[in-house]
Amino acid sequence: MAYAENRGNYWRARWRGPDGVLESSPASLRFKTKKDAENYGRDQESAIRNNTYVNPRAGQIMLLEWVNTWYPGLDLEPSTLANYKYLIEVHLLPEFGERELKSLTLEEIESWERRLRANPAYKARTAKDARSMLITVLEAAVPRHIQTNPAVRHKGRGKKGQRRIQEAERKEKVWATPLQVLLLAERCSVLSGVDTDFVAMVMMAYTGARWGEMVGLDPNEVEDGTAGLKWKLYELNGRFYRGRPKDGSIRGVDLPPFLGKLLRRHLSTGGGGICNCRHLEEPWCPGRRYVFLGPDGGHFRRSNFSERFMRPASDGWYPARKGKDARPSMPVLADVSRVWPGRPLPPWPAAVPGDPFTVPTGRGRPRLISDGESGRCGYCGRSHRRRVNGTLINHRLGKGAEQCPGSGKQPADDVAVATWLALVPGLTPHGLRHGHQTWLADAAVHYFLISQRMGHEVPGMRGTWHVTPAMREKAVTALQGMREKAVTALQGMWEESLRQRAALAPRSAVGVLDDLLQELPSAPRE
Repeated sequence: MAYAENRGNYWRARWRGPDGVLESSPASLRFKTKKDAENYGRDQESAIRNNTYVNPRAGQIMLLEWVNTWYPGLDLEPSTLANYKYLIEVHLLPEFGERELKSLTLEEIESWERRLRANPAYKARTAKDARSMLITVLEAAVPRHIQTNPAVRHKGRGKKGQRRIQEAERKEKVWATPLQVLLLAERCSVLSGVDTDFVAMVMMAYTGARWGEMVGLDPNEVEDGTAGLKWKLYELNGRFYRGRPKDGSIRGVDLPPFLGKLLRRHLSTGGGGICNCRHLEEPWCPGRRYVFLGPDGGHFRRSNFSERFMRPASDGWYPARKGKDARPSMPVLADVSRVWPGRPLPPWPAAVPGDPFTVPTGRGRPRLISDGESGRCGYCGRSHRRRVNGTLINHRLGKGAEQCPGSGKQPADDVAVATWLALVPGLTPHGLRHGHQTWLADAAVHYFLISQRMGHEVPGMRGTWHVTPAMREKAVTALQGMREKAVTALQGMWEESLRQRAALAPRSAVGVLDDLLQELPSAPRE
């Protein structure tokens, strides 16, 4: 039974801990009265009975010591563990590693987060991710080592305007309409030079598949009318390994007729090959068949795809580069004398209003215009000197090759160059998934089927159905009707977007899309 012990000019509480050892209140707690000490001891005994007891000295463990105890016991995906390790080693331990858990306060944690947010060396979300990581680490220490988590974000704290901005940004996630998806897929394919990117982007937008689920799609899971999203390909330190989808959301997704036809065509024309991975140790990919692979048989890499294709196609600008090959952000240029949306050209710096602009020249840049001394050959496309009469000097197609047919002829007309307009600035692959959910909600598809397609768990009792045989039969019939409604809605969206695209230009530089445009009833026959 708890009791108070006189220590001269103050009282301290004594009680038996869960292991029977006599415990005492910390030295920092010096009670003025015997009753206060006894009440504190009785509170500790009550916590022991309710399994919420925390030893007053348990919080003396340092964060570094706690992380070394907690981290090895995690059973998560290797990519998640690598992300945890980075955040812990780079942000948490340098700041709090030598601190006792009980000494951490909300105020200093918020101050640390603000400093990270203001540091230009880090991305905007780095501070948020680091704070979330600290919350996770400390939450695992409750109630064994600390009574409450000092890192938890509390509602009502911080600038009201900032909270409202964050809420507005959350609600206004970037997503694309069906026409924007089609144009985005077309541009990505033009930039890469292969039809695979077109099919991959359309597939993600019309199934709600995650990036890793698209990259890890098995050809054997693509059947008439359905695609089995049973695997996800994870990327870690330049290598790939296969695992189950996020939160175990294994599912089959109904395909609208056009998408089933598109995937079958893709697989029959070279898609669905074996990747070039040759790893022998687990868990890395040893080389398997996948629906979507790059031209060299490698997997799509999220960061490379974003820089080279997604950002230019969506924003109309190439993102800025850092490092030894640093360059500023540049607009996407295209030779619009070619089939829509034009042939992409090497990027130029953006023109500055009021400053004279000179067309960049040099090694590796195609000649686009002619001047008084040189001209662009209409046959080989290169620039050559002119004769007095304005014709091009004799030149060859290459070293040791035959003479170019453009020799002695007048230079070709200047190339018609234009910049791509922005489609959906800031759109990401996840934005395609968000758009899919928005499309179905707008088409009044039932939330249960939307959750099923997205791989979300239906919350609350809605997701737990206890049904009789009669109820099950009605549910199957209702579900089938919902599935048909969703597929019909998606098919209609695609057909309408295809008609809208044909109104912009009757042909496309992307082979698979050009065939689809030519198959439209009103398409011109050649």
